[in-house]
Amino acid sequence: MDKTHRASLFGRLVLLACLLLPFATPSAQQSGHGERLAGYYARAGNNDSPAETAGNNIYIKFFDERWVGMLFIPYPYAIDVASEVVDQVFNAARKQAPRAAILRGKYGLLDQAATTQIERYGYLQDRIIFECGGLSPCTIKLGEGYLELIKPGVINEHITKYDHVAIP
Repeated sequence: MDKTHRASLFGRLVLLACLLLPFATPSAQQSGHGERLAGYYARAGNNDSPAETAGNNIYIKFFDERWVGMLFIPYPYAIDVASEVVDQVFNAARKQAPRAAILRGKYGLLDQAATTQIERYGYLQDRIIFECGGLSPCTIKLGEGYLELIKPGVINEHITKYDHVAIP
C-alpha cells in the first residue's frame, strides 16, 4: 500500500469517526437544564438520618469557569448554619483554591471546621462529570430545581438527590 493510499484511507476513517461517534456536549443547556451558579444544592436528607449516618450535611455549588465545590459541614452543628452562611463558605473556599483542592477550615464564618472539595467539571452528553474522591468520577444529572449526584459503586450506582437552594 503506497503513502497516498494510506493517507486517503486515514482521511476517510477520520471523517467517518467524526460523523458516527458521539461527542461530549458543549454545554448542559442542551439537556434543557443548566447548572445554576446562583445559590447551591443541598442533599435531600440533610438535617435527618442520612446526615446523622454520614456525620455531615453535604452541599454542592457550581462556580464560573466550570468549577464545582462540595461542602461537608459536621452534623448536628450544620442544623444551625443559615443558608446565606453556606453560600458564603463556598465563596470563601473558592477564593482560597486557585486550582483543584481539598480544604478544611472555619473560613471565618463557622464555629466548627468544614471540609470543601473544589474541582473542575466537564460535560459528557447530558451530564456533568467531575472527580469526587473515588476511583471513578462522579456524574451529575440536572433536573428542574434539583440535581442527582451519581457515584459509581461496586455493584450499583449510588444516586443522591440534591435540591436547589436560592440565595437572594
